[in-house]
Amino acid sequence: MNQQPTTFRRPRGHLRAAALLAGFALTALVAACGGDGDDGTPGLTNQLYTETNETANMIVHFVRKSDGTLVRLESTATGGAGVNAVSLSGATGPDSLVSQHAVTMKPDGTELYAVNAGDNSISVLAVNPSTGVLTLKRRTVNAGGLRPNSLAYNNGFLYATFQQGTIQLAAYKILDDGSLTQVGAYNLATLGHLVATSVAPTQLVASPDGAFIVVSAGTAANAVMSFGVNADGTLAAPTTNTAPLATPFAGAFQPTAATPTYLSTSISGNLLTSYSFSTIGALSQLGQAAAVGVSSPCWLTFTPDGSTAFVGNGSGSISSYSVGSGGVVTLLNSVAASEPSPVVGGSSVAADSWVSPDGKFMYTAYLGDDKIVAYSIAADGSLGKLGETVIGTATQLSLQGLAGN
Repeated sequence: MNQQPTTFRRPRGHLRAAALLAGFALTALVAACGGDGDDGTPGLTNQLYTETNETANMIVHFVRKSDGTLVRLESTATGGAGVNAVSLSGATGPDSLVSQHAVTMKPDGTELYAVNAGDNSISVLAVNPSTGVLTLKRRTVNAGGLRPNSLAYNNGFLYATFQQGTIQLAAYKILDDGSLTQVGAYNLATLGHLVATSVAPTQLVASPDGAFIVVSAGTAANAVMSFGVNADGTLAAPTTNTAPLATPFAGAFQPTAATPTYLSTSISGNLLTSYSFSTIGALSQLGQAAAVGVSSPCWLTFTPDGSTAFVGNGSGSISSYSVGSGGVVTLLNSVAASEPSPVVGGSSVAADSWVSPDGKFMYTAYLGDDKIVAYSIAADGSLGKLGETVIGTATQLSLQGLAGN
């Protein structure tokens, strides 16, 4: 969600600097764009992590209390460098990586993976099984791809997208010591027969059965690419879906769906669209709904039962949708939650969200306001704010990604 640089200042107990766009115009966006735990007792089932994306990149660790609120704990260096809120264009603003999933976790909760876009590396951190405290295992510098921005774990392999370079997608085998051995490197423009200047991947995700890696190739590319996964972790030639897609940013598979159902956000039209997912990764539209009174719907997450989807909007709000069998999408609330901008004419930017495995709580990173907000989730999908935690990055704009267990 890159923006043109405009600098504002306001106090929050101290003087804070923010560089925010006065609104999120579509043209600017297309150019860029656990279970319960005991109170205060860390453990593998109640942890949450985000990264500062500062020059000296850090992972901030929280424990989730049984009431859904957060307790901030220690920060751990990734050993790598972030971009400190500086985008590809050189502007300073929120979501400098223009992505979802800058941090992700191994499903068993034993490792966390984080991008270091400032030095083109990826860090693997071990998770202490009794405290959730992180320890850096290894940082691996990528060859070919520049500015890693999104990660996906799949059956012992890690996949990453990159904002720049001749490689926009790479596959790595994760070794026991945390080092990453590259097993594949892919040029999305060449493989997808796309205009090279339009390719700027925003995220990737593994299919529920692990048979595919699905990449949002960029809002300007209007393409979602489905790569079959080989036994050695390498990727087969992709199926490139370009129609009826329009400015796709984030995608996710509906949990518990009887047949694979893929949903994607779309900046143009403020849309959330569902698709069937064929045996070769081809998408066919099933349903669609649009929010009103918001702009820049980008980030996407689900409740564990797959019945409710939440979309984070660049305009600083969260929209909620019900997703039924057969991919029927129904708008529940265009503004299920929102946070005010820290400055007049700007936006708090509701980005990556993460929902607890029991479906009771959701946590959202507000990139334009340097904070994580905790929400309760009611049976009807409505959200109730429980509290917020300010991260305290130097620019108050560099925060990126969210993952938990």
